[in-house]
Amino acid sequence: MKRTGEAKLWLVNGPVPHFNEMVTLSREIARWIIHEYGPDVFVNRLADTHWLSCLACVLGFEWNTSGQTTVTLLALKKALIDSNLGVVILGGKGSYMKSVIEEINQLKMNAIIDDEQTYMLKKASRLTCRVDNNALQDSYNVYFHSIILSSLNKYAVINQGMNIMDRTARRYHWISDNLSVEEPHVSIRSDKTTNIVLDLVSPDSQECRKTCIDIVHDQTPNQLQRELEIVKKSIEGQTILGKLDIEEDKRSRGLPFYLMPPRKFNQDLLLRLKDEINSFEELLLAEDVGPATIRGLAFIASLVHGAQASWKDPVKYTYAHGTKSGWPYMVDKRAMRREAELIREAIESSRIGDAKKLQALARLTKYIEMLNY
Repeated sequence: MKRTGEAKLWLVNGPVPHFNEMVTLSREIARWIIHEYGPDVFVNRLADTHWLSCLACVLGFEWNTSGQTTVTLLALKKALIDSNLGVVILGGKGSYMKSVIEEINQLKMNAIIDDEQTYMLKKASRLTCRVDNNALQDSYNVYFHSIILSSLNKYAVINQGMNIMDRTARRYHWISDNLSVEEPHVSIRSDKTTNIVLDLVSPDSQECRKTCIDIVHDQTPNQLQRELEIVKKSIEGQTILGKLDIEEDKRSRGLPFYLMPPRKFNQDLLLRLKDEINSFEELLLAEDVGPATIRGLAFIASLVHGAQASWKDPVKYTYAHGTKSGWPYMVDKRAMRREAELIREAIESSRIGDAKKLQALARLTKYIEMLNY
């Protein structure tokens, strides 16, 4: 797995009056792309945070609201059901998120995927959520999880986390190039960054990841608890932020609440982990290991054993049919339906060799490619 993007979005409430039009138009856009380039290209584009944001805007969403993820992918999921386009979308928000494993099992029962693919998809589902929620501790808790799978076994994972304090969401994109816990961030964008972040998937945290495993193996649970007490006493002073190599201009507020070390370790869990884990990936995937356990081990590795970790936010800074809030203007539902029909007709005509329609579709393709620049 390679994370290819990230975005921060504002949480919004309210209905989506043009949802049916979103389903209709997104189906024809998907049909067009898959017809021209194949299902893998469509999956690749959804793994690009900017492309997904642009698609959401075409479907009537503001570029910086959380609904562009949850509603857009729900509309696309419904659009692709029984479409025979070679792409399916699993999961989503809330109850949909919890149903991912059931949906994977259903694909296996329907002979769409084999045993090996089933195992890999389940592992990807668990690992991506654990990484974005536990290994990258940036104050955002994952509440949306979706897998986009092509018939050629290419898949993307899109997670979204929520910060209930400032009412923003952050989106994480993955693509199935390789499954790894060390992820160089490519094309990460947001409108603002978080002050201090524990980023254990950064290449700069390689030493810390290894030390976390070493101390679980080499020390008793009681020893780790005593070292955790040393960490908590150290954090009471502001000078500790300097020892963590946190930038000076970010030290004034102290350590944020979401990065405070846990009160105590689960002793039985630490004993079990001695026999169960041999890598940081296995630590993330182990049952009952949450962000507090990971955070406690990382603090001990950094402050007691001198292992380097990254405390920098990996984010970098960065309306075709109107938007549902009416800014800059209300959604034109009739235009969405008309353009969906135009695209559908162009694709159908191209299949029977209509020369003029083929030329029109080629011009439209060229125009879209120009917009991408």
